[in-house]
Amino acid sequence: MNNLAVTVAWVLAALFLGPTIMGLIQNSLFRENVLLVFSTAHIFVYLVTAIGFAIVAILGTKASVRYMQVFGVVYILMSLFEFVTLSSNGESYQLGITQIYFLSNALHLSTGITIAGAGWILKNCQRRMIFANRAIW
Repeated sequence: MNNLAVTVAWVLAALFLGPTIMGLIQNSLFRENVLLVFSTAHIFVYLVTAIGFAIVAILGTKASVRYMQVFGVVYILMSLFEFVTLSSNGESYQLGITQIYFLSNALHLSTGITIAGAGWILKNCQRRMIFANRAIW
């Protein structure tokens, strides 16, 4: 069993809780002149993502790897869509709900590439571990 995929899923769940907590604090304490703006919809998406990573970590290796692969690709596509819909001043609304900026798009793209890459790397590690754990007597 590849426990590394499960560990990575737990770490990603914790990391996605960070923007959720930061968004709650930022929305209540800092109103203007902030680097990243977290709307309620944005906070909710990060919370659901953290819960999703926690669920697949509980389900095991295969679910964790598959979720990372799918989630990473969806995040990449979402960020590319965000880049296309940005206005000339570097901000717009994603699907008319969540305000997005150039910096958040760059963060989404890098996050998607990292998570998708982790999913494919961990899938390959899982295959190698199956053969490495067999006894050669």
